[in-house]
Amino acid sequence: MVARCEHIGDATLYLGDCREMLPTLSGVDAVVTDPPYGKEATHAGHLGNLTLRNGEPVRQALGFDGIGGIALERLARLWTDTAQRWVVFTCEWKYLVRLDQLGLLVRFGIWRKPDGAPQFSGDRPGTGWEAVAICHRPGMKRWNGGGAHAFWTYPKGSNDSGHPTGKPLPLFSDFVRDFTDPGETILDPYMGSGTTGVACARLGRRFIGIEIEERYFDIACRRIEQTQRQRDLFVHAPMPEHPVETEIADLFAEAAE
Repeated sequence: MVARCEHIGDATLYLGDCREMLPTLSGVDAVVTDPPYGKEATHAGHLGNLTLRNGEPVRQALGFDGIGGIALERLARLWTDTAQRWVVFTCEWKYLVRLDQLGLLVRFGIWRKPDGAPQFSGDRPGTGWEAVAICHRPGMKRWNGGGAHAFWTYPKGSNDSGHPTGKPLPLFSDFVRDFTDPGETILDPYMGSGTTGVACARLGRRFIGIEIEERYFDIACRRIEQTQRQRDLFVHAPMPEHPVETEIADLFAEAAE
């Protein structure tokens, strides 16, 4: 079931199939993920962008199957049963109605992409956004956004995550910040290259990630370990002998003499 398990600071990463592992997990507060949504039959051949070190984007086939229809509905139900609080994931807009009919959907959000591809045929408007499904089990709900709208604007930007469908870190950082609290445990059952885990490491959340492809699992391990190391370096950096506040107070005292 689990080919590998890596513990990196507050993160636990599993190389395996999330469909087998999800029923075994406990203590999950929220799910934040980017599943490979799309037409199941053609998804693997779709092209995604990867940005190489020289900054030039390269198009390549995704190489993995998409999830849609009944399969995505079952996963959404399983995620909602697993999480004590919110389940937030990107998906195609057409699945939102079914999630609402199932009683899972609380709201749907929008990720607006200012640099999204235009409609190249020019015969209809382009789609410069993606849907965000926001689900919750029955019961009390609370988020950290107050009365704000479920509307996030971030460019796709350059994708240097190592994964052909990598999402912007600021977007997933907002999801983690808006729907979870420090110290909670966040699950990403489709971890990919670990963007949700990086956001959790930066924001003080515990993380559980599951990824079935070893090449992306290895990238996620490196990215999360690097972020943990940078965070620990910042947190444990020695304070200056004379903090700025003390220096300012001394200046005022000298001026009063």
